[in-house]
Amino acid sequence: MDALSKAPANADDDAPRHKEDRHFVTALARGLDVLACFRSFEALIGNAELAQRCGLPKSTVSRLTHTLTELGYLRLDPLAGKYRLGSSAFALAPVAQPGADVLEVARPHMRELADLSQGVASLIVRDRGQMLIFENCQSESYLTLRVSVGTRISGLTTAAGRAYLHALGGDDRAQALMAFRTHEGVSADSADAILRKSGEELATLGCTTSFGEWLPHINSIAAAFFPGPTLPPMTLSCSGPNAVVPPQHLLDTVRPRMIAAVERIGKALGASRGR
Repeated sequence: MDALSKAPANADDDAPRHKEDRHFVTALARGLDVLACFRSFEALIGNAELAQRCGLPKSTVSRLTHTLTELGYLRLDPLAGKYRLGSSAFALAPVAQPGADVLEVARPHMRELADLSQGVASLIVRDRGQMLIFENCQSESYLTLRVSVGTRISGLTTAAGRAYLHALGGDDRAQALMAFRTHEGVSADSADAILRKSGEELATLGCTTSFGEWLPHINSIAAAFFPGPTLPPMTLSCSGPNAVVPPQHLLDTVRPRMIAAVERIGKALGASRGR
């Protein structure tokens, strides 16, 4: 299947909620949106593309990139007229080490699940009002779902987003649910119904599902885990087109192996599976 297009990190997604929040610093949020567009230290991105990804005017992005360059978070490639991450961003890299540890532990399991499912196994995290593909392993099948690292997906209609919500508790779940609702324009009653149904699935199946709800003919199952005692939950998802990865194959063949993989990953990282 064709690759999914990356949804832009729209700076207005949370605007209604933040208008009333006098502690929210919009300029800071926009600067972080710009930095979030750089998924690797090799990435080279210009103001026009950054403006498109962030949903901001190019003039605003130009001021942001100038400021970030002055502070060392970006550096300008004068020949290309585009930006790379700078030395200040490199200084933040050690903070991301837990993510590297997760990948080292999770990749062998992801490869096994991708081959077993003939689809794609993805490690997924939350990015404000959406979920974001942190890493994936594709099967060799030419019919499989093609998704890129950095792709943003729905928090309410995907198995990954639903599993993430159930890994949270109390205020954290309410805040994440509101962010998903705001981004997708879903009513409180509809969101609550989704949460109830996925909670029942989790209790009976040990995972959440999404069969054609996110994209037509795309099926997925997911389970959440905590990569560390102080870190937010991540989700492990197996997905694919219905022609190759039908629901029964996911539930009967892939689900037990995915649940076991999540348990092993959580144990190896010294944390417990979300519930």
